[in-house]
Amino acid sequence: MNQSTLIKLVTAISVLLIVGYLLWPEKSQLDSNRAGVVDSTVKVIATDNVIEAPMVAIEEERNISLLSSSKSAFLISKVYAGEINFPVYSQPLKITDFDRLNPNHFNPQSMPIDNEGGVIKASLSKYRYSYPEPIVALLEGEGIKSASFSLINLETKEVLLSEAFQWQENSWQLNLAGKEDLPEAIHAKIVVNVDAKSIPIVLALKYINPIAVIESFEPAKAEGADMVINANITVKEAGLYRIRANLFDADNHPIAHLVSKDKLTVGHQSMLLKAHQSVLQGRKSPFYLSTFMIELMSPSPGIRKKFGESLINKYEIKDFALSSLDTSPYEASKQEKQRLELLQAMANKG
Repeated sequence: MNQSTLIKLVTAISVLLIVGYLLWPEKSQLDSNRAGVVDSTVKVIATDNVIEAPMVAIEEERNISLLSSSKSAFLISKVYAGEINFPVYSQPLKITDFDRLNPNHFNPQSMPIDNEGGVIKASLSKYRYSYPEPIVALLEGEGIKSASFSLINLETKEVLLSEAFQWQENSWQLNLAGKEDLPEAIHAKIVVNVDAKSIPIVLALKYINPIAVIESFEPAKAEGADMVINANITVKEAGLYRIRANLFDADNHPIAHLVSKDKLTVGHQSMLLKAHQSVLQGRKSPFYLSTFMIELMSPSPGIRKKFGESLINKYEIKDFALSSLDTSPYEASKQEKQRLELLQAMANKG
C-alpha cells in the first residue's frame, strides 16, 4: 500500500474508531439494556437450557467488532508513530512508493477477445494531459485490423475529437492533437476491429488548461533544520494551492516527498518546498527535484480541484552544504502526539 493511500485510510478509519469509541456504551448501560432485550427475546429450548438467541448474536458481534477495531487501531498507530518522526511536509520516500513516484501514471486496460485467452491492451502515455499536449495512445494484441479513438463528453455524450490508429513501428499508435477548453468530465472510447468483431474499450483520462505554471526555482538555502527551495509560479486563478515534488540524491535514489500549501493570488507568486535534515543525512549530493504537481484545492464539496503544470522536469540543487542545517531531531506537534495517544488507547482497549 502506498503512503498516500495509507494516509487516507488512516484518516478514514481513525474517524470511525473515534466515533465508535465515544459512542460505545459503558458496561452498566449494556447490563440495563440487556434486561429490556430479554423480555422480548425468543426463547429457544435445547437440552433443557434456555438460550437467549438475539443476545448471543449481539455479544458475538460486539466481540468481533472490538477485536477488529483493536487490530486496526494497533496497525494504524504503528504506522502513524513512524510518520510523526518526520514533518508532514518532508516525508521519507521509498522506491516502492509507486504512486508518489509516478503520480501521472496510466494503468493499461485489457479486454478479452476470445475464449482462448486472447486480449487487446490499450494504454495512454499518461493519465493527465495539459493543453496543447497531444494525446498519445497505444494498442497491443493479435489480429487487429483497424481501430478508432474518440474523446467524449461524459455529460452530453458528444464526440469532441476522433481519429484512427495508425500501424507504425510494429504497433498500433495514435497521436491526437489537443484542444483548448475541453470539458472537465471526459473519457476516451476505443473501438478495435478484430476478426470481424468490434471490441469497445473505455479509458479514463484528464485534459486540462493549466491554471498555474511552475516556471523556475531559486537556489536552495538553509533555514534552521530545513533545506528550503523557492518555486516561482505564474498563477491564473486565485485560491489555496498545493505543490508536491520528489527529492532524489546523486544516485537517483528517492529521498523524500515534499509538500507545501499556500493561498496565492493571480500573477507572479512563489511557494516554498522544504526538506528536513532528518531525511537528508547520509545522502549523496547534488540533490535534485522532479515529479512536480501543482493543484488548486477544491474550495467546497462538489467542486473539483484544478491542476497546473511545471515547465521544469528536473531541478538540480547545487552547492548546498548539509553542515549548514540544524541537526536537532523533528519534534512532533502536540496535536500529532494526541492523535497517536488516542490510537494507542484504542489499540489497547481490546
